Amino acid sequence: GKISYEHSQQISIVVSKMWVRARVDDKKSLAFVRQISTVINPRILSGEEEHQVLALRALNILFQGSFEAGGDVIKDNSEIYRIISKLLCSKTPSTQQTAAETVALVSSDKKMCYNLAGQNFNILKTLYKSPEVEDNVKLRALVGMSKMCASSGGDVTRNIIADGAGQRIFKQIRQLLLKNPTEEARKWVIEALAYLTIDAEVKHDLANDEEQMKIICDFSSDPSPSTSYALSCIFMNTTNSYDKPEIQPEMQRIAEYAKQNIPKAHELDSDDNLKERISLLVARGVPTVLSVCSTADSERTREYLARSFFGIISNDEGKHCGAVVQQGGTRSLLNLFSENTKEGKTYAAHAIAKIAIKMNPALAFSGQRAMDACRPCISLIESTNENTFLVYDGLMALTNLASVSDSVRERIIREGGSHHVEYQMLEDNEALRRAATQCVCNLAVSDKYKERYRPLDEGSFEPTDKLKAVMVFCGDEDYHTRVAALGAVAYLTSDAILCKCLINIGSFEEIVKETIVIEDPGIRHRLLVILQNMLASDKEVAEKIINTQIFECLLALQMAMGKKEGLMADILNNCMEAAKHWGLIQTNTGEYAYVADNAQK
Repeated sequence: GKISYEHSQQISIVVSKMWVRARVDDKKSLAFVRQISTVINPRILSGEEEHQVLALRALNILFQGSFEAGGDVIKDNSEIYRIISKLLCSKTPSTQQTAAETVALVSSDKKMCYNLAGQNFNILKTLYKSPEVEDNVKLRALVGMSKMCASSGGDVTRNIIADGAGQRIFKQIRQLLLKNPTEEARKWVIEALAYLTIDAEVKHDLANDEEQMKIICDFSSDPSPSTSYALSCIFMNTTNSYDKPEIQPEMQRIAEYAKQNIPKAHELDSDDNLKERISLLVARGVPTVLSVCSTADSERTREYLARSFFGIISNDEGKHCGAVVQQGGTRSLLNLFSENTKEGKTYAAHAIAKIAIKMNPALAFSGQRAMDACRPCISLIESTNENTFLVYDGLMALTNLASVSDSVRERIIREGGSHHVEYQMLEDNEALRRAATQCVCNLAVSDKYKERYRPLDEGSFEPTDKLKAVMVFCGDEDYHTRVAALGAVAYLTSDAILCKCLINIGSFEEIVKETIVIEDPGIRHRLLVILQNMLASDKEVAEKIINTQIFECLLALQMAMGKKEGLMADILNNCMEAAKHWGLIQTNTGEYAYVADNAQK
């Protein structure tokens, strides 16, 4: 019998839930497919049109609930494809509609699409052009044609349909939608656009079509699983967030010599056109649509949504980060990271990191979200990740997050982020070393983090390898790495135990003497804070410093500054006052004199 559109959607959701439970076990999934096959396949192959139509309706609902299960049911059965073609040519409107819907759904798979395209594209075209065919049949025919047009995957050299056909179908679908914008019609239009938007011209036209974009965005307020998937495909395509083949010049020359196909991008997919297109999509409220769809259960849908978010955020040097945050993007990205495919998690994490880099994380991730953003960023810098760009962005994001509050810093430590950051400090890549050292500098504000640099044995003041490493970076040739390392040590020296450990590092005096002569305010300020903290921490530490040439450098620096006032002059005075407090120097007519055993004025 006839099943309404609403009922078929409800049944497809039930089928989807059943498949989710069945697919966790191979035996259950095989049994699920076998039971359905025993019902559907005999009826399709029965030779009676009435039974065939009923079986195709059931198959259509199965495909909407679980495409994977539907594909397993018909597999590569050429007889079923032949019967679908025969039913398309029927004179009965309901039969035409069911068969056209099957073609539209089955064509989502590239292999099955190729099997159907050759014999069915012209039939679908005839159905659309026929004045006697109903609009709902025409719409499904156009959806099937859309998917066939998209089978080239955006490579203009592999179109199996004439060039420009996708754009023509897009215009025809638009006419049908505006003529009758029912919920069912919009659902099929979105389904078609999910594939048509692989075509660069269609992407361009859709982004510039304010009226159609409004209909699409309004429909997303309460999307079904299939609609969420279609919307995720549309915006993944329009933001160019899909995987693109990387072609090496040498391989391209070999392919040209061997006369093999070489993927070629359309001119409307150029960087400038993409910037313009994404700006239009953001202005039309696409980030809001992505946020609404982010509650979808399908991992594939969630991956495409994460890709779309990243495509928007990473475009035009992060210009649209504010709009994404304003339209609920941070909450949605954190949700998408929690449950997704491996690639989806990476894209969601990278998008979160980009926001943390481009915006003030205290504003972008208000309250609890700043702590929730730590785990995704940490996932980018794990030692198993070989993508340097991901690691670098992850480190930069964690550096900014670590500046928010002590609770965020402690969350990074608790999630194991400090271990991965310290690992990246030892990388050969200068940019990674610098970013990791800057992150350590911000983490070092936390008392919890300082504990990682203390000796394991109580009462021991033997410097740990971590402390030695960060001290060595204080003498690094890279300016920013050196400044960050000095800042980290300045924070660490607020701990008296670490001061005692630091003075026992063999290279300590040499690094300090090399650094103190550098006439850079940033470097000198941090170094003086280190010496101020160490001199004030303990008499034994202060005595060791005074008995080295470091103290002579401090005296020379103070004499060179004369009676100048300012922050550094105040720190120098604090150094002298600390030594005076321990009774290690004394005032003598405006100068300082040693009173230590092995030094004299």
